[in-house]
Amino acid sequence: MRLTLLSLLALPLTLATDWAAASASAPDGVLQLNTETFNELTAPDREWGATIVLTAMPAGFKCAPCHDFDPIFRTVARSWRRKSKDVRDKHFFAELDFSAGQDVFQRLGLTSAPTVYYYPPAAGERKAAKTAAVNFDLNRAGLSIPPLHAWVKSTTPESFDIYIKKSPIPFLIAPLVVATILYAAYSARAILLPIMTSRIIWGVGTTMLCITFTSGYMWNKIKNAPYVQSGAGGRISWVAGGYQNQLGLESQVVGALYGVLALTIVVLSVFIPAQSSPTKQRVGTYLWLALLVVLFSLLIRLFKLKNGGYPFGLF
Repeated sequence: MRLTLLSLLALPLTLATDWAAASASAPDGVLQLNTETFNELTAPDREWGATIVLTAMPAGFKCAPCHDFDPIFRTVARSWRRKSKDVRDKHFFAELDFSAGQDVFQRLGLTSAPTVYYYPPAAGERKAAKTAAVNFDLNRAGLSIPPLHAWVKSTTPESFDIYIKKSPIPFLIAPLVVATILYAAYSARAILLPIMTSRIIWGVGTTMLCITFTSGYMWNKIKNAPYVQSGAGGRISWVAGGYQNQLGLESQVVGALYGVLALTIVVLSVFIPAQSSPTKQRVGTYLWLALLVVLFSLLIRLFKLKNGGYPFGLF
């Protein structure tokens, strides 16, 4: 005679085969318990292990952690369900709601939810040395899959991996998005090709990246350096002493100096020689060389502010 899940939960369940049938029919492999079936699942002569979450899901209890933890618990249970039948039937996952098992909550002295217990086998070949229930410390571990999975798989007959069902939608949409982008790029090739092959754009972009990485921006991000700091007498200081320290404004000033210095080199090597007038070339060379010397002297002066022992200087 074939038993349904409802009929199994309505009768005392003392055989592992009955629990296995009920678990196979339960959503995500999580048995829904009441006081009677909880007592049967955790009976002193049990030959199986059981991981049970005691929760309070109805809206009237306003238990936000219960709702946050429920999909986490079910993910672990569903992952265990993928094991072969002869293995998974040695360990069960179950849920007891406060509305269906107030007596159990009172007996265990629970005043909060969710709470997870592991009941090891108490009889048979897999009888544990200690058969008392073991509590999973949710307060310390937090409401996430990795700590629960690590704890559960240390209690199951075999280790198992987490299985999260992937939606096929991204795999269907991704090719369409890529095809749309490629078609749009092909249609706009007359506009995009000159931009992508422009020496000026590539030169400016490369220079900006070099300035960003050499000015200390990445160091600031890694070290979470402050933008400025209080100096002597309560004054705001934007230069940090020593080569092992740096401030956000300091790196911006250094980056700006590097940028203008790079610009002077480009002007002197590219734009000044392109002038047809010798007079314009001569005047431009003097002006941009003077700017180069002044900016470079400021850069050296900044290094000397960071470390008084820096030996070099232009003026």
